[in-house]
Amino acid sequence: MNFKSVSQCVAALLLAGPLLAMAQMPAPAADAPGAAPRGPGAGPPRPPGDNFRPHAKHLIYVTLPGSIERPAMQSGVGIVVLDANDNYRFIKRIPTWDYAGAISPEQISGVAASPVTNMIYLAARGRLGAFDLATDKLVWSSVEDGHCCERPQVTPDGSTIIVGADPAWYSYWLKVDAKTGKYLGKLDAPMSRGVHNLNLSADGKTAFMSPNGKTMTISDVQTLQPIRTITLPDNIRVFVLNKDSTKIFTNQNNFMGYLVVDAKTGHIDKTVEVTSVDWKSKWNVTPRPRIPHGCPSHGIALNPEETEVWLADGIYNKIHIFSNTADPKEIDTIDTPGGTYWLTLGIDGKLMYSSSGDVIDVKTHKIVGALKDEYGRPLQSEKMLDITFVDGRAQRVSNQFANGYGDYVTAEQLGLGPHVTPLPGAAPVTATGLETEPNPGLAAATPQVAPPARLFRP
Repeated sequence: MNFKSVSQCVAALLLAGPLLAMAQMPAPAADAPGAAPRGPGAGPPRPPGDNFRPHAKHLIYVTLPGSIERPAMQSGVGIVVLDANDNYRFIKRIPTWDYAGAISPEQISGVAASPVTNMIYLAARGRLGAFDLATDKLVWSSVEDGHCCERPQVTPDGSTIIVGADPAWYSYWLKVDAKTGKYLGKLDAPMSRGVHNLNLSADGKTAFMSPNGKTMTISDVQTLQPIRTITLPDNIRVFVLNKDSTKIFTNQNNFMGYLVVDAKTGHIDKTVEVTSVDWKSKWNVTPRPRIPHGCPSHGIALNPEETEVWLADGIYNKIHIFSNTADPKEIDTIDTPGGTYWLTLGIDGKLMYSSSGDVIDVKTHKIVGALKDEYGRPLQSEKMLDITFVDGRAQRVSNQFANGYGDYVTAEQLGLGPHVTPLPGAAPVTATGLETEPNPGLAAATPQVAPPARLFRP
């Protein structure tokens, strides 16, 4: 026997011992170390072969068409899903509503999602729809009262959606059942005609409803009754809330900068103007050039520590970053040639997603990635979400607005929001195109065993 054969025999014996011992071990109980996590409704343990399929995912959902400032068909229609853990590699495009080629699609005017229902909610200027994140299929779609829809938000318990009526003229927001789409009531805001932006407090109990006008209405979500109104010098544009929703940071028409407003008194605490660029010479001219969204700044964000305020610059295609101090100063500027008209903070607070398609490191202020569709075209949408999954169930979901309290998990950790329990169990692995099962009942009749260890499962 040559040396090579002896070596092979020894290696085989060394490998066979542990494998034989593993094969003879009983499957661990559901609560034993190394066993699969078993939540309510989790079903039987997964078969050993399922160990090879990744179960955890971190995805970016980009809705299209997601901006009135881009050509309607620049990147098509639907929801483009990207892998946040793999350099934003294209995963798939989820069909939404089917439009005829001769018809311009409705713009997506807002997006929200809930781990409780495992659904993503899209508002288009004409309808509101819910899509199951486990199947990517439309669950329900409604025009509601015929005057819908603008900027939805879903409460932390996943029970309720608050969504604006048509922004052209109306002065109320709708309360909708998040599971069924059924109309539940109306939040009237007679001082806020021309509904537009909407934010909820971290606990989901208070709605901050602003028109493209000067007066914001703050209402109780449960009673539907207004609490107070706040009137500002010019039209309120994009706004965000600090952690405990006591301060409003807002863009204004005809101003490159932002206001900091006391949410209880309506007092303007600070007026912060961009002085690093000569925006007034571009804005205060006749005729005025076409500026996206008709205002110098349409986009604002808070970093997780609330030490910085990020501000979109629609004239020079930049992001201006200010210190959030008693005397705010501009501390950095980021060039975004694609144009920043919205800012979305990632769920862990480490990345900022610009509507220019740029991905920006929040700490270093450096561009570290780009969002692109399946053809390599930049994805320039103002309506996107950052979502993590386990077994097809959403675990954490970002907000379309970059508020100080972050996502539901962060809000709970801060003591500001309730505990949010994701939909339990595992989503079925669907194989589209298979109409019938040739062996019905076979899997149910076969004993299922848990794998000895999750060696290959993230």
